Amino acid sequence: MPSLSTLEQTLTTAAAHRLARYPPLTRQTLSTALQEQNLRWQAAPQTLANLDRLAEASTVAIVTGQQAGLLGGPALTIWKILTAIKLAQNLAQRGQSSVPVFWMASEDHDFDEVEQTTILAPDGTLQTLTCRPSFVGHPAVGEVELDASIEQMLNTLASALPTTEFTSGIFEDLRASYLPGRKWCDAFAHWLHRLFAPFGLIIVDPRDERLRTITQPVFEAIIQRTPDITNRLVQQAQAYQAQGKSPQVSVIPSSTTLFLDIDGNRTPLVLDGYRFRPKSNVETSYTKEDLLRILRAEPLRLTPSALLRPVIQDTLFPTVVQVVGPAEMAYLSQSEIIYEAVGIQSPIRWPRASVTLVEQRHAKVFAKLGLTPDAAALGKPELLRRAALQSNDAQIIEYVNEVKVSFGAQLDRLKQLLHEADPSLAEALDRGREKIFHQLNGLEQRFFASYAQRDAARTRQIERAITALTPHGQPQERVLNILSFLVKYGPSLLTHSYTKIDFQTTDHQWILLEPGRA
Repeated sequence: MPSLSTLEQTLTTAAAHRLARYPPLTRQTLSTALQEQNLRWQAAPQTLANLDRLAEASTVAIVTGQQAGLLGGPALTIWKILTAIKLAQNLAQRGQSSVPVFWMASEDHDFDEVEQTTILAPDGTLQTLTCRPSFVGHPAVGEVELDASIEQMLNTLASALPTTEFTSGIFEDLRASYLPGRKWCDAFAHWLHRLFAPFGLIIVDPRDERLRTITQPVFEAIIQRTPDITNRLVQQAQAYQAQGKSPQVSVIPSSTTLFLDIDGNRTPLVLDGYRFRPKSNVETSYTKEDLLRILRAEPLRLTPSALLRPVIQDTLFPTVVQVVGPAEMAYLSQSEIIYEAVGIQSPIRWPRASVTLVEQRHAKVFAKLGLTPDAAALGKPELLRRAALQSNDAQIIEYVNEVKVSFGAQLDRLKQLLHEADPSLAEALDRGREKIFHQLNGLEQRFFASYAQRDAARTRQIERAITALTPHGQPQERVLNILSFLVKYGPSLLTHSYTKIDFQTTDHQWILLEPGRA
């Protein structure tokens, strides 16, 4: 991974190249639509200032995006946005006007992936909250309208989070953002603008007919060239497989990069010869001409797949960098086929920051064990073993290990002798050895369970630390909502994190939170 200074030098050249090919009319149409959208979401003055910059012919965009998860979704969304903000700021400091942009995945229809969010309750346990408004079929997420269920969910959230000096302000913002009758993605955008008010983040909802007029030529090209593009994507996937790699996005000869809204259901289209068929209804089909008529009459009915989406994004914006996660980095290499097919230069890809927030009390748990917070990945049994080694029971554990080593050495010697006399007896010894060590390991585990009961306070501390840092055994950023920490450390948490994160590394980072310091 290059340093930021090296990237900035590359970006200066990339920006000049991108600006030279970015149509003024596209910028004008884009700026008008974004002004209206972000004003509707009550953007802060810093965002409005960046929108004015974006309207200028010399400004480029640093773009990232994510699904519109409930209440902002998992914390990785936060780290993506902060990475884009940092790159835009660094580029601006070098004299290249640039703005951070967040692309809401409002056209996605996988509502199951956005309807839940997980927080840390005051007792250290995980609580998953769900909001599923009433709707029919599989509409785009951006078409879903909030109902009374959002108020019920917010009430549940209020009782699940600790009461602090920041609670009332946070919930005032949440309730002002998530209103019954408001569209799901509009609520999401309101909330993001409140979180990132000091940073000037620009948010875009692609479900806008003004924006579709910009990208219509790309959709037309995709419709016309789908058989060729699909063939090239299949060949690319076969090349990956020949190298022992699996494509991030599965592609087969009938795949397309288009979805069509049919009676309110976002439906993937598949190829059948030179016709397009809805995957859910093989009796219906469309010619290229049919899809072109739909595109011109009802442009928002056609939406891009994951592979086409970045191409649409970079048609809209003067993008020089796209901030992505690991999975996106993998599938964007597949999208290069589409960039080439429609004649668009793909931007530089930069990995988002990967972060775990560590509260001081949890850091102390690991420090007492002589470990750092990343040791949470060792798991509860190993951490309890290490804790027991620091207790009065250490002698028992050490002796059990001595028995294993000694017994193992004696069994190895016996096996050698038996093998010389009768190999079948050596094989029988191996089976007996497995049973013996199974019993010894079971005894050791029962001892650790006994220790956990006898030192319940320390066991709870370890359990809470593991849950906070690796919830459900996964990275914190993929599970926990930032609200778990915002309510304790206040709105300045994002500014604190921004100053602490090293945006030049792909290494996972552990950011210590100190009471009163965030």
